[in-house]
Amino acid sequence: MTSRVSDSELHREFPWMGENGTHGIQVVDSSDTEAPFRGGMATATQSLLLDSGSSKETEAFAEFLLLPGPIQEAWSRLPADKPATVVIDSWDALVEHYLGLRSHKPAEPIDRAEIERMLLRRMGRSPCHLILVLEREEQTQLDYLVNGVVVTRREMNHDRLERWLLLPKLRGIRVAHSSYPYTVEGAKFQCIEPVGISSELSRRPFDPEPEPMARMLWPGSRTFAESFGRLPLGALSLLEADDDLPDQMLQYLVRPAIGSTLSRGGHVLLVPSGALSAEDIWRSVEGSVTTARLHESFRIVDVSREVGPSAIDGCADLVPSIISPSAVIPTLSNPEAQEGELTGWLKGSTPGGSPGLVVVYISGLESLAAALRVNITPEVAASFIAGIQATLGGSNLHMLTIGRTDSPLFKATRTLATKRIRVQQRQDRVFLYGSRPWTPGFVLTDASGSGPYDLLRIV
Repeated sequence: MTSRVSDSELHREFPWMGENGTHGIQVVDSSDTEAPFRGGMATATQSLLLDSGSSKETEAFAEFLLLPGPIQEAWSRLPADKPATVVIDSWDALVEHYLGLRSHKPAEPIDRAEIERMLLRRMGRSPCHLILVLEREEQTQLDYLVNGVVVTRREMNHDRLERWLLLPKLRGIRVAHSSYPYTVEGAKFQCIEPVGISSELSRRPFDPEPEPMARMLWPGSRTFAESFGRLPLGALSLLEADDDLPDQMLQYLVRPAIGSTLSRGGHVLLVPSGALSAEDIWRSVEGSVTTARLHESFRIVDVSREVGPSAIDGCADLVPSIISPSAVIPTLSNPEAQEGELTGWLKGSTPGGSPGLVVVYISGLESLAAALRVNITPEVAASFIAGIQATLGGSNLHMLTIGRTDSPLFKATRTLATKRIRVQQRQDRVFLYGSRPWTPGFVLTDASGSGPYDLLRIV
C-alpha cells in the first residue's frame, strides 16, 4: 500500500516486482481507494451498530469500516487460507490524511492511537503480517504494541552516504547484532553481515586476470579492480588502516595480489607486521603455485621473532623463503648504501618481464628499525622515501604499503602514493573508501562466487 508514488512509477523503479498482481505482489494506491469509501462509511457503521447491538462480529466489522479505505481495500484482497504480508508506506501519510478528511462524526471521536489499536486487532484475526513504515523516529504507542521495531538511518562518513539498519526490538528473537549497514544497489535491499576472520576467507582462490593491461599489475580480485582499478607498475599504493583494524583482515585484501603475481611468474617480497607470523602468511599462499616456485619467487621477513630453521617447526618448506631483516631496508640501516642484493632480485629476476610486487606493513618497518637500532628521524624518513623512489622508478614493480595514520613513516609514504584507500572497521564490518582516486564507500563481504572476497557498494 503506497502513498508515495503511483503504481506505474513503483514498477518502473523496481522491475523485479513484475506487473501488479504477478510474483504474488499487489499494489494498492491510497489516492485511488480513499474517496469511494469515505462517503457511506458513517451511515453503514451506525446502521450496523443499531441493528445488531454489541455482538463481537458486528463490533469487528464496525471497526473495519472505521479504518481508512485503502486498508479495507488491502484486507479485501488477502487470501483467507494463506499467509500474507501487508506493507503500508507510509503509515504517517495515510492515517494523517484520513483523519484530516474525515467527514463523519461518530459519538466518540477517533484519534490516531485508536485507529492503530483497531488496525492491530484486525491483523490478529487473519494469517497476516503487517509492516508499518513511519517517517519519524520518535517513540509512539506502536513501539510498545508491535512485535518488532526496525530503524533505518542515513549517515555521512568520509563524505560518503551510508545506510544503517538498527534493531531496537524483535520480540522473541535473539539479536546477535543490533546494527547492520545496508545498500539498495540495483534497486534491491542487501543487508551486510559481519565478516569474521576465518580460515575459509584466508584460503579463497584469487580471480584470474581477464586480460593483461600494459604497465598494470592485476590485484587478484575482480571486485577490487572494478572498484579501485589495477595497480600501476613503478608506483606505490597505500592502504590507510585504522588502529583497531586487525592486520589479518588487511592481509585478506593483499593475499589475492600476491597469489596472482606469483602465478604470473613475478617476484613478491612481504614485510609483515609483528601480528602476522611467517607461517600464517606462507600457508595462505601455499597452493597458489608450486613449492619450488614459492622458494624461487617469494620472500618473507618475519619481524615477530628470531628466525631460523629450528624456529619454524612443522613448516620446513618455509625456510628457503625467509630472508635476513638486515637485507630488507638498507636505507634504514645505512642511508648511503647502494642498491642491495634484494632490490636487484626484485627488479632484475622477473622472468620474461613479469611484474613484481612489494608488500610492506609500516609497523613491520618500524620493528625492523628498532631491531637495527635506527631512530626514525625526519632525515631517515626522507632517505627511506628516496630509496623507494629509486627502487620503483621505471621498474616493473608495484609497492603496496599498509600503514596506520599516526606513523611517521606512513606520513612520509603518503606523499608518494598514486592510489590511496582508507580501510576502516566499524560494527565488525570493514569499509573501504578510495581517496585517490575518489570512490564511493564499499563494504568487504564474503565472496558470492569463487573469488577471494566481494566489495559491496553502498548506495
